[in-house]
Amino acid sequence: MIALMSVSDDSSITLLRTLSTSFCCYSISSMDADTFIVSTYDQERPVRTIDLQGNEGDIQHKLLPDKAYGLFKSTCNYISSTNTLVFSDMDQHTVYMCDLTSGDSHVIKSDKIMRPRGVCAGPAGTVFVCSRGTDTIVQLSQDGEILMTHDIGMVYPFAVSLNRDGTRLVVSNWIGQNMIKLFHVSR
Repeated sequence: MIALMSVSDDSSITLLRTLSTSFCCYSISSMDADTFIVSTYDQERPVRTIDLQGNEGDIQHKLLPDKAYGLFKSTCNYISSTNTLVFSDMDQHTVYMCDLTSGDSHVIKSDKIMRPRGVCAGPAGTVFVCSRGTDTIVQLSQDGEILMTHDIGMVYPFAVSLNRDGTRLVVSNWIGQNMIKLFHVSR
């Protein structure tokens, strides 16, 4: 099940609706106003779509692994500005970037990206990736090149998100000293 919620300016949370799914969801991101892309676990298709009416679909891309992942082993995010699906495979130390319009794709493997976790859109079409094995955030270009790594002063970064105006990055971890850190993003 997916719960859609609203957060007000005073941080009140309101449940808007729930969507039943035939699959187990892990991460979710908006594809457009009516459709979400989700990563799954314990399913043969690691990335699925679901719309506000509950209609489920598949993301077909030659690059995406066709295998079932365990919980916490993969995650995805959709970058609407570039129509790109970003998918991380923790055990293979790999990030996949798939342009869903052109079919172009990039496989990113580097000793700078070890046990990748959360991913999110960055400024100017870049992507931020949590590298749990190096305790850093790695910033990738639209072409999958590593632009820089950011030492964030925490172990096992797990999730990353950029605010709407692109000025603040939030990173959380999940093992050890649990933290949430806020960073200013310079343009």
